[in-house]
Amino acid sequence: MRTVLFSCLLGSLLAPALLQSQVVIPSSPDTTQKIRVESSLFGEYFLREGRYVQKLSGMVRLRHGNTLILCDTALLDVNDARLVGNVLIEQSDSLRLYGDSALYFGDQRTCDIFGDVVLVKGYKELFTNRLHYDFKTKMATYWEGGTMTNGKSQLTSTRGYYNVERKMVYLGGEVVVVDPEFTMRTDTLTYSTETQIVRFVAPTLISQRGSRLYCEAGFYDLEQNFAVFEGTPQYEQDGQRGRAKKIRYNGARQEYVLEGEAFVEEPARGRSVRAEVIRYKVETEEAVFIGNVFYQDSAQAISGAEVHYDRRAQQYQIRGRGRVSDPPYIIEADSLAFNSELGNGLAVGRVEWRDTAQGYILLAHRADYNRATSFVHAYGAFDDKGEAGRPLMLSLIEGDTLYLSADTLLSFRPDTLANDRVLLAYTDVRIFKKDLQASCDSLAYHTADSVFYFFKKERLPVLWADTSQFSADTLMLRLSNSRISEMLLRENTLVVQSEDARMYNQIKGRFNTVLFEQNEAREMHVEGNAEALYYVVDEDGRYMGLNRSECAEMRLYFENRRVSGVKLYGEPKGKLSPMRQVGLVETQKLDGFFWETQRRPRSREDLLRQRVEGKLE
Repeated sequence: MRTVLFSCLLGSLLAPALLQSQVVIPSSPDTTQKIRVESSLFGEYFLREGRYVQKLSGMVRLRHGNTLILCDTALLDVNDARLVGNVLIEQSDSLRLYGDSALYFGDQRTCDIFGDVVLVKGYKELFTNRLHYDFKTKMATYWEGGTMTNGKSQLTSTRGYYNVERKMVYLGGEVVVVDPEFTMRTDTLTYSTETQIVRFVAPTLISQRGSRLYCEAGFYDLEQNFAVFEGTPQYEQDGQRGRAKKIRYNGARQEYVLEGEAFVEEPARGRSVRAEVIRYKVETEEAVFIGNVFYQDSAQAISGAEVHYDRRAQQYQIRGRGRVSDPPYIIEADSLAFNSELGNGLAVGRVEWRDTAQGYILLAHRADYNRATSFVHAYGAFDDKGEAGRPLMLSLIEGDTLYLSADTLLSFRPDTLANDRVLLAYTDVRIFKKDLQASCDSLAYHTADSVFYFFKKERLPVLWADTSQFSADTLMLRLSNSRISEMLLRENTLVVQSEDARMYNQIKGRFNTVLFEQNEAREMHVEGNAEALYYVVDEDGRYMGLNRSECAEMRLYFENRRVSGVKLYGEPKGKLSPMRQVGLVETQKLDGFFWETQRRPRSREDLLRQRVEGKLE
């Protein structure tokens, strides 16, 4: 090889000019495809394979069109250059490439740069050990691992493609994104350096503040801290797991939104919720469940169109028709609210309260309740009359429905440990059953002994069973196996029976106990000033006469709703008068007799009608 060396004298003469030439020359349009030497401290030529190869050393400065090249040593071969030491390649669009060495191909307008490689574009930097850059397409490629940073976020991958012109980064292999808000791992993603949006198109795992999220598609806006996760997204956080067709995250609002078949569960607490949409605010721990909601925990199940849940306050509100199953209670209403910490709840609008253990239903406009005491306060009409109407209770007795209404209904457990529940109804209580009706001022029912207590305030309580009427200051009705078994009348008792509302069998006394079988009175025990006035009939049911009896105590026996036998105790007095001697029927009445027709409910609708001057209107 023939070598021509610059003499030391020539080098010393040229040195000042070379040093002076290190001033950066403004870039110009790419009018030439040849690499130009702008300056260096030393230079020499080699003859290689019939062509001269130029070697430049010391503060080498080259230019190729609008590309500036700086390095310690350069070996120029035709229009290619091998660059060594402190390599800097800069384009006029502010892109800079740093490295330990590089191969620059002028005709292809590409380069391979090695060592501690850094690509700088604005405030974004790419670090790698080997990089291929195409100046025509402005595409940077690495395949031996690289890291990109935008000032706050760091993206690391096995391989990557950076389209500087389109401001897009394509990462593959073992991809890791580290941001102040999260850490992301995947094998494929794209990143826009302009919009700061990361898009993932492969299985991706994101860790953020103790939570982990998995998805197979979606994007993350680093600038706005906003993300959408798709492709079977699911997450875990603080013992909580969730999934949906799509999950949105808004960092500015600290809000997660799960859309499409959304499901969240906390197995340790026995909680889960399903809905079409679930919104959750991290800072306030408030959640909104929308569309076909079904929430369940260890104590209750909630369903409805929309449920608002405050985790800190432990309270929820159902907007729109909803249902709460809190065994043994089931509550449905147009609006429901409940505070788990206090145990208080409120149901408004077409309220339906079911006690599955005791087998009764409350229908009302509004119900206030407490879970711990099983307290329920119901009032207002179930229908569109709202608060102006009356609540209604339904209970199954003897295979038939018993309806009870009053201005106010209360239900509670006096002792949370005892198996007893009390129902209170007050102001204008009415009861209707096909074969039993009642009216009183107030009422109490105890499930422990299955006894209804009818009380007087302004009017005597009255109970009607078929053609019989029972009244007293206090009236008690006992149930056995959901059947009427016994009736107790206390003070001013009166029993009237009539088939035609003309002839009245009458029994009165201080106390009266009536025993029932198959919902018919079979035996009656009257104590204290007992009086009886009843018609005697023959086997064909024809009236034979009128029997009037007085004594301290008497027992009466019934068959086919007629007196079949009488026992008198304590100086009895009795008189049987033939029918021809009875006289006018209307005059055959005991003191205090009355036959009530206006207060007697004839249908379920009568329970809800307003009462005007003692009449149902």
